[in-house]
Amino acid sequence: MIDLIVRKTPPAGLRPALRGSLEAVMAHFGVEEREVTVVLVGDRTIRALKREHWGEDAVTDVLSFPTWEPGDPFVPPHLGDIVISLDTAARQAEARGHSLTREVALLASHGLTHLVGHDHPHAEGLGFEEGATGPEWAVFHGAWDAARAALPDGA
Repeated sequence: MIDLIVRKTPPAGLRPALRGSLEAVMAHFGVEEREVTVVLVGDRTIRALKREHWGEDAVTDVLSFPTWEPGDPFVPPHLGDIVISLDTAARQAEARGHSLTREVALLASHGLTHLVGHDHPHAEGLGFEEGATGPEWAVFHGAWDAARAALPDGA
Protein backbone atom coordinates (compact mmCIF):
# COMPACT_ATOMS: atom_id res chain seq x y z
CA MET A 1 0.00 0.00 0.00
CA ILE A 2 1.19 3.48 -0.82
CA ASP A 3 0.16 6.34 1.40
CA LEU A 4 0.58 9.56 -0.58
CA ILE A 5 0.77 12.79 1.41
CA VAL A 6 0.66 15.97 -0.64
CA ARG A 7 2.17 19.08 0.95
CA LYS A 8 2.80 20.68 -2.46
CA THR A 9 0.22 20.11 -5.16
CA PRO A 10 1.49 18.16 -8.19
CA PRO A 11 0.20 18.58 -11.74
CA ALA A 12 -2.80 16.55 -12.88
CA GLY A 13 -2.02 12.94 -13.62
CA LEU A 14 1.12 12.74 -11.49
CA ARG A 15 -0.49 11.00 -8.52
CA PRO A 16 -1.89 7.94 -10.36
CA ALA A 17 1.30 7.61 -12.44
CA LEU A 18 3.41 7.76 -9.28
CA ARG A 19 1.26 5.14 -7.56
CA GLY A 20 1.39 2.79 -10.55
CA SER A 21 5.13 3.09 -11.02
CA LEU A 22 5.88 2.67 -7.32
CA GLU A 23 3.58 -0.36 -7.10
CA ALA A 24 5.62 -1.88 -9.94
CA VAL A 25 8.86 -1.26 -8.02
CA MET A 26 7.35 -2.79 -4.87
CA ALA A 27 6.42 -5.89 -6.89
CA HIS A 28 9.93 -5.92 -8.39
CA PHE A 29 11.39 -6.13 -4.87
CA GLY A 30 8.70 -8.54 -3.61
CA VAL A 31 7.39 -6.11 -1.00
CA GLU A 32 3.97 -5.43 -2.50
CA GLU A 33 2.32 -6.49 0.77
CA ARG A 34 4.23 -3.82 2.70
CA GLU A 35 3.43 -0.13 3.13
CA VAL A 36 5.33 2.97 2.04
CA THR A 37 4.58 6.63 2.62
CA VAL A 38 5.47 9.16 -0.08
CA VAL A 39 5.40 12.84 0.85
CA LEU A 40 5.47 15.49 -1.87
CA VAL A 41 6.94 18.75 -0.57
CA GLY A 42 8.71 21.91 -1.71
CA ASP A 43 12.36 22.87 -1.40
CA ARG A 44 11.95 24.66 1.93
CA THR A 45 10.60 21.54 3.64
CA ILE A 46 13.14 19.11 2.19
CA ARG A 47 15.98 21.49 3.03
CA ALA A 48 14.83 21.61 6.66
CA LEU A 49 14.61 17.80 6.79
CA LYS A 50 18.09 17.39 5.29
CA ARG A 51 19.51 19.89 7.78
CA GLU A 52 17.76 18.18 10.72
CA HIS A 53 18.64 14.58 9.82
CA TRP A 54 21.89 14.84 7.85
CA GLY A 55 23.32 18.12 9.12
CA GLU A 56 23.51 19.54 5.59
CA ASP A 57 21.89 22.90 4.83
CA ALA A 58 20.98 22.29 1.18
CA VAL A 59 18.03 21.24 -0.92
CA THR A 60 17.90 17.78 -2.43
CA ASP A 61 15.53 15.84 -4.64
CA VAL A 62 14.63 12.83 -2.48
CA LEU A 63 15.16 11.60 1.07
CA SER A 64 14.42 8.13 2.40
CA PHE A 65 13.61 7.30 6.01
CA PRO A 66 13.60 3.51 6.50
CA THR A 67 11.85 1.97 9.49
CA TRP A 68 14.13 -1.06 9.73
CA GLU A 69 17.76 -2.09 9.34
CA PRO A 70 18.84 -4.36 6.47
CA GLY A 71 19.64 -7.81 7.79
CA ASP A 72 17.03 -7.57 10.54
CA PRO A 73 14.97 -10.79 10.29
CA PHE A 74 11.76 -8.89 11.00
CA VAL A 75 10.64 -6.63 8.17
CA PRO A 76 7.87 -4.37 9.51
CA PRO A 77 4.62 -3.75 7.63
CA HIS A 78 5.68 -0.14 6.97
CA LEU A 79 9.02 0.07 5.14
CA GLY A 80 9.46 3.81 5.64
CA ASP A 81 8.95 7.23 4.16
CA ILE A 82 10.09 8.76 0.88
CA VAL A 83 10.11 12.57 0.73
CA ILE A 84 10.34 14.19 -2.71
CA SER A 85 10.80 17.89 -3.46
CA LEU A 86 8.57 18.80 -6.39
CA ASP A 87 10.55 22.04 -6.82
CA THR A 88 13.88 20.25 -7.30
CA ALA A 89 12.25 17.49 -9.34
CA ALA A 90 10.77 20.10 -11.70
CA ARG A 91 14.17 21.75 -12.23
CA GLN A 92 15.79 18.37 -12.88
CA ALA A 93 13.03 17.29 -15.26
CA GLU A 94 13.40 20.49 -17.26
CA ALA A 95 17.19 20.18 -17.40
CA ARG A 96 16.91 16.57 -18.56
CA GLY A 97 14.16 17.24 -21.08
CA HIS A 98 11.50 14.97 -19.66
CA SER A 99 8.29 15.29 -17.67
CA LEU A 100 7.92 16.01 -13.97
CA THR A 101 5.94 12.77 -13.69
CA ARG A 102 8.89 10.78 -15.04
CA GLU A 103 11.31 12.54 -12.67
CA VAL A 104 9.11 11.95 -9.61
CA ALA A 105 8.68 8.27 -10.55
CA LEU A 106 12.45 7.97 -10.87
CA LEU A 107 13.00 9.62 -7.49
CA ALA A 108 10.38 7.40 -5.84
CA SER A 109 11.99 4.26 -7.30
CA HIS A 110 15.35 5.47 -6.01
CA GLY A 111 13.90 6.15 -2.55
CA LEU A 112 12.21 2.75 -2.38
CA THR A 113 15.46 1.05 -3.35
CA HIS A 114 17.01 2.65 -0.27
CA LEU A 115 14.05 1.62 1.89
CA VAL A 116 14.52 -2.04 1.00
CA GLY A 117 18.15 -1.86 2.10
CA HIS A 118 20.32 -0.89 -0.85
CA ASP A 119 22.82 1.93 -0.97
CA HIS A 120 25.16 3.42 -3.54
CA PRO A 121 28.41 5.31 -3.42
CA HIS A 122 28.20 9.05 -3.14
CA ALA A 123 28.01 10.51 -6.62
CA GLU A 124 28.70 14.22 -6.49
CA GLY A 125 26.12 16.08 -8.52
CA LEU A 126 24.74 12.91 -10.14
CA GLY A 127 21.44 12.39 -8.36
CA PHE A 128 20.16 10.49 -11.37
CA GLU A 129 21.03 6.82 -11.61
CA GLU A 130 20.34 6.49 -15.33
CA GLY A 131 23.77 8.04 -15.83
CA ALA A 132 25.52 6.01 -13.13
CA THR A 133 27.70 3.06 -14.03
CA GLY A 134 29.12 0.15 -12.11
CA PRO A 135 27.72 -2.93 -10.42
CA GLU A 136 26.69 -1.06 -7.27
CA TRP A 137 24.11 0.82 -9.35
CA ALA A 138 22.52 -2.29 -10.94
CA VAL A 139 19.80 -2.61 -8.29
CA PHE A 140 18.82 1.05 -8.82
CA HIS A 141 18.67 0.52 -12.59
CA GLY A 142 16.43 -2.54 -12.07
CA ALA A 143 14.05 -0.56 -9.88
CA TRP A 144 13.91 2.27 -12.40
CA ASP A 145 13.27 -0.17 -15.25
CA ALA A 146 10.26 -1.53 -13.33
CA ALA A 147 8.96 1.97 -12.56
CA ARG A 148 9.46 3.27 -16.09
CA ALA A 149 7.63 0.26 -17.61
CA ALA A 150 4.58 1.08 -15.49
CA LEU A 151 4.41 4.76 -16.47
CA PRO A 152 1.66 5.80 -18.88
CA ASP A 153 2.70 6.66 -22.42
CA GLY A 154 4.06 10.14 -22.70
CA ALA A 155 5.08 10.42 -19.04
